[in-house]
Amino acid sequence: MMKIYKKCIIASILAALIVILVSGALYVKNNLPDTIFVGTNKVTKYQFSMPVSLDVTGENTVKLSGENDIYSGEKGNYKGKYKLFGIFDLKNTNVKVVDKEYAYPVGLPVGLYLKTQGVMIIGTGDIDTGTGDKISPAKNKVNEGEYIVKFNDISVSNKAQLSYLINENGNKEVLLTVRNETGIRTVKIKPERNSDGEYMLGIWVRDDSQGIGTITYVTDDGKYRALGHGISDIDTGKLLSSHNGTIYNANIWGVKKGEKGKPGGLCGTILYNENNVLGNIEDNRFCGLSGTINSDIVSKYNLKKMEVAFHDEIEKGDAKIQFITNGNVEYYDIEIEEINVNNKEKNMVIKVTDQELLKKTNGIVQGMSGSPIIQNGHIIGAVTHVFVNDPTKGYGIFIENMLDYN
Repeated sequence: MMKIYKKCIIASILAALIVILVSGALYVKNNLPDTIFVGTNKVTKYQFSMPVSLDVTGENTVKLSGENDIYSGEKGNYKGKYKLFGIFDLKNTNVKVVDKEYAYPVGLPVGLYLKTQGVMIIGTGDIDTGTGDKISPAKNKVNEGEYIVKFNDISVSNKAQLSYLINENGNKEVLLTVRNETGIRTVKIKPERNSDGEYMLGIWVRDDSQGIGTITYVTDDGKYRALGHGISDIDTGKLLSSHNGTIYNANIWGVKKGEKGKPGGLCGTILYNENNVLGNIEDNRFCGLSGTINSDIVSKYNLKKMEVAFHDEIEKGDAKIQFITNGNVEYYDIEIEEINVNNKEKNMVIKVTDQELLKKTNGIVQGMSGSPIIQNGHIIGAVTHVFVNDPTKGYGIFIENMLDYN
């Protein structure tokens, strides 16, 4: 009986050890960066709670347990593999050795006008023919989030043009060219006449997007990044496909304060004319907008150049948001409460602690997305989202995820 009892105890201990090791390995795996950014010819420290090593293709094993030094060497992209105790494979990673960059943090709210590539489909619906019948000619033929780029070989750029072409075509069958994430395909649909006498395809569409956002930084050659997150369709949640647009000067005349369950926002006026153009929009990606600024905002606002920081240089604790209001560069205190290395956009949880900003806005409001976050004299990221149930808190993205390294 005693032997059986001892065996049970040993088995229980072994089972507990296995559970601890497995759970520990999973925790480490989920918290290891998918991409490591390292400056050329510098030493970078990484700290992990378990004995993890990193094998880099063509390089020696780099020890990462405890306080570890990674000496980067020459610029380039490398493939790596994390190993537990130097034996068990945990996950693959990318090691990007890059030249450190410098940029001017901005924080200027601007008007955005983003032109989509084609007309975005946000859904399909019934057509009321006026005879009591409801017809859905596009049902199961096109999908939410796809773009109509051609109508019978005619390029389509906006929904007004699409509506005109449909009615000019009448009830003849139409060949639509649609584009999605996987490629381009063609669809045949026969328009139907509604009760008002207009021909329709039974497709709900949306084209250009506009609003207010904030410029994060600008470089010496006039290149900028803004928003810290891409512009997505409000209904589908999909990133709008665009490589063309314009940014305008914005006259911010008020603020709608944020409340629990009701995000606030900047209130402003934008004149969409040539005299008010500030620059162009060249790309819309998950990390925000990019393009070129025509105006010399660096000298206008006396902006100061700073070194960008990689995520291993970011610490929990005090930081600042830079924001330009009434023509003046202002700095507002925040606290970085959490750091997440593996989320594309939501890398940091931040909390507004500045009493002046809280008095003006109650925290973070819509339109502030893109406001640069500064810590220890470095640009470390940008504000991206506000917590709906707590306007004093929000998310931030690492600046490395906004740079051209990606």
